[in-house]
Amino acid sequence: MSSIVNKELFEQHYKSLCHFAWKLCGDLTEAEDLVQDAFIAYFNHEDHVSTNEAAVKNFLYTSVRYAFLNSKRREKVVEKYWLTTPFSEYSQESLELNIIHSEVIAEVHKIMESMPPGCQIVFKMGYFEGLSNQEIAKELNLSINTIKTQKQRALKTIMKRLNPEFLPIVLLWYITIR
Repeated sequence: MSSIVNKELFEQHYKSLCHFAWKLCGDLTEAEDLVQDAFIAYFNHEDHVSTNEAAVKNFLYTSVRYAFLNSKRREKVVEKYWLTTPFSEYSQESLELNIIHSEVIAEVHKIMESMPPGCQIVFKMGYFEGLSNQEIAKELNLSINTIKTQKQRALKTIMKRLNPEFLPIVLLWYITIR
């Protein structure tokens, strides 16, 4: 593969893989290391992996998962116990949910980038940082009605552009954070 294709592949999957890895390990630096290791493994074995998008994604997510599990095993040998959640608690279902959640968050971030700056900031503060409308209004020196309007515009944009298969997940997420 050319370096341009590799760069596009990296940019396309990096954020969602980092989020997936972060959900596994709980540490952003470690998550980035795991993702970097996954891409190195892919580039070293790309001749043996199908060029099909699904196969590439599967390889990358599986590589991140195994890199995480290997790091936990190393910690166990060195420290005689795991510093984080035990290996046995990572069932296939929770891994699949983490993958889905990571994909949805990556999709929402992608849509967010196309929003006007004011809308982006309000959406991020309200839904990702968990600030109330009053807190956002105070911090940005705007009226509460402006904040509500910006949040509504952002949600409409997300709902309009979001992949339909992600819609139920986002609706559930929206309901739980209110």
